[in-house]
Amino acid sequence: MKKQKFLHIGQGFIGNKVISKLKSVGHKVNIFDLQLGQDLRNRQQVYKEIKRGKYDAVILMAAIANLNDFEKDPLLGLDVNIGGLINVANTCADLKTKLYFISTCCVYGNTSDLPSNENSKVEPSEIYAAAKYAGEWIIKGYHNSYDLNYVILRLSTCYGPDMRAALAPGVFINQINQGKPITIHGSGKQTRALTYIDDLVEGIVTIINSGITNETFNVSTEEEKSVNDLVQIIKEAMGKPEWPVKHIPDRKGQTFKEQISTAKAKKLVSWQAKTTLKQGIKKTLKWMKANNLKEIK
Repeated sequence: MKKQKFLHIGQGFIGNKVISKLKSVGHKVNIFDLQLGQDLRNRQQVYKEIKRGKYDAVILMAAIANLNDFEKDPLLGLDVNIGGLINVANTCADLKTKLYFISTCCVYGNTSDLPSNENSKVEPSEIYAAAKYAGEWIIKGYHNSYDLNYVILRLSTCYGPDMRAALAPGVFINQINQGKPITIHGSGKQTRALTYIDDLVEGIVTIINSGITNETFNVSTEEEKSVNDLVQIIKEAMGKPEWPVKHIPDRKGQTFKEQISTAKAKKLVSWQAKTTLKQGIKKTLKWMKANNLKEIK
């Protein structure tokens, strides 16, 4: 495996763990992040850093990732997730630097083409996913017109130690710890492929280390569970099997069935997720206990 120099744009829940994993196997990683005074919407700043660093590749993970935040301010979301992407893609194409783009399995939305593989029809059900899919085509456009080398990684929703409180497992765990009933949007029959963070990071780094270029990969578990299943798993793992549940109106843009195929990653890089939802929730609660955490922050 060739040791490389990366610019990782964006820290956060997944990003910090990817950075640590890349460093642990000998790669050099520099960070570009808003918290460090760096803004991917600043075209000159982006160009200057990528040119200065002479990187083998850029990993673009920074985004408005919270669906609720994106819905509240779509102009900001599009400015960051599309405008920022254009700045990075244009710079990488100009400097002949490979680009890894972190997309989402949410692009499949309410497709009837299940299980969803990388060639499946996509039906984004809300603006965040639509913007991510638009970003994929912008990158492919730069590839076709300017020979940009890329890899697109479609990640499923993940959970685990250090996760954001806005993620469903974090919301449900916190509601129990706060003595509140668990609130479920709609019937709770909608399904998800919730992936444990360690599996997700291993998948990302395995694909990066493979050296594969100009491909799109799903990085996800293939285990499909309903929100009702998730709630019951959490209640039982916390010793609260009878904890009350309240169903509230469904949110606009709901994806009703998420079923992801990772056959391509298995075939090309020999990766697949290993942690079941039950195992991952237990690991998350064990981490909370070890760190004396009453809530997911």
